[in-house]
Amino acid sequence: MKRIYILLLLTLGGVSCKKFLDQEPVSSLTDATSWKTDADANSGVAACYALIRSAFDAAVSYYSYGDLPTDEFGNVLDPDYLNISEMNWAISVSSLNTYDPKLKLRVYTPFYAAIQQANRCLYFINQMPVSAFNGDDAASQQAEKNKYLGEAYFTRAFNYFYMARVWGDVPLDTSYQADISTFNGIARSPQAQVLEAALSDLSRAKAFLNWQDPTSQDRVVRGDKGAVFALMAHLYAWKGVYDSCAMACDSVILSGSYTLVPGSSYATIYQGQSPESIFEIAQNTTAESMTATAYSASIANYLLCTPLLPTNTVPNWQINPGILFQLYSDTTDLRYKSGYTSLNSGSVTYYSCIKYSNIQKITNNSVNYYLLLNNIVVFRLADILLLKAEALAAGPKADFAGAMTLVNQVRERAGIQDLTGITGKTAVIDTVTAERGRELFCEGHRYYDLVRNERLTGATPFPYMTAAQFQAGKYYWPLDPTLFVLNPLLKQTPYWAAALTN
Repeated sequence: MKRIYILLLLTLGGVSCKKFLDQEPVSSLTDATSWKTDADANSGVAACYALIRSAFDAAVSYYSYGDLPTDEFGNVLDPDYLNISEMNWAISVSSLNTYDPKLKLRVYTPFYAAIQQANRCLYFINQMPVSAFNGDDAASQQAEKNKYLGEAYFTRAFNYFYMARVWGDVPLDTSYQADISTFNGIARSPQAQVLEAALSDLSRAKAFLNWQDPTSQDRVVRGDKGAVFALMAHLYAWKGVYDSCAMACDSVILSGSYTLVPGSSYATIYQGQSPESIFEIAQNTTAESMTATAYSASIANYLLCTPLLPTNTVPNWQINPGILFQLYSDTTDLRYKSGYTSLNSGSVTYYSCIKYSNIQKITNNSVNYYLLLNNIVVFRLADILLLKAEALAAGPKADFAGAMTLVNQVRERAGIQDLTGITGKTAVIDTVTAERGRELFCEGHRYYDLVRNERLTGATPFPYMTAAQFQAGKYYWPLDPTLFVLNPLLKQTPYWAAALTN
């Protein structure tokens, strides 16, 4: 029986910011001869990030999971993505149609490839002697070894947390498997157990990693102590443990490592490595970029249209004007002015989110190609400020005034007036959720924000999910039936069990 990972993914190409991922990733085929030098360890860790990028680029999954099934979008032209938007996630797909985004989004294999690589790094780096690592003395060499171990723990925790938000219960495996031919599969572990394992990894990573080096060329495209605390904050918020969430947020905020970008420079956040960024997936250089028109991979292909992306006459994923102008009722908001544009086509006005419009045109043999040069911004300071506001409003010792102070701090950067006179748990939580909607529109957060909001307030903010369906767990994705062939111990996500059988 094949392992639930597909280890061949480890040979994927790609480089990261300033040569970080410009390494050949270590695979199971070369384990016996590798893991001898600092460069081997760095190459192995590079593969962890490259595989996360591969997982997020498949079916534009970072945005398909985090934005598409929300109120952000109105009309979606691609019928496959329209079904995702409308939460029709159980439609049968032939296993031969590997291009179909519904199949890609129901398969967790790319995330497990990244987890297996982290397991590999932890297994082999732990065995490497301290003398194998770069450094002027034993202490600096040990610190270098610890850094690689910390990054492996961080990436493993990141993948498990991300999968837990998508599928709920998932198989939990933290061991390196040298021989996958005899592997018979793993059942899904309870989400609570998965999240505790992620927290355990983050505790180790926190001990091994330092705060970011602002002079590093690889700043924020690899895990550091700030990324660890940001991930912990989101994990605790998902668990509803808001006192711990607030403390993790404070660790980021009070570190002094991050500052909000001026409102006039808001668009630079998405070009990558801004002063407020905490963790990103690198793809903003020519070597690591993708074509902006790539089907089922490039977010630009779905959000942009002419003149920013001349290949599209109108946006494929069209912004819902109702929610757009509900969120940005004050159109002087610098986030609105720099983040959106409109196109009139006949009697119809289309709205586009242009955060990911750092497009480079290349002409070869009279044919124009367009490269997308935007990083995936996973965590940034404004996100953490607003997550702390949520924690203060929803925590065991509610601080509504403190929550509103943080909301207004983010609004002031956007050049709009402070909000006053808002108090009470539901009102403040709704205000925080709305501000997160303004600040993080099309950044992979809205879906999870709305899930947490419904848990806290009982409201039903989803266009295609009723309160009863929410309580039954519709917001967790089903597993694709192809996974059951590889792993007979799996069971379907409960809500979808009747609709999508083995």
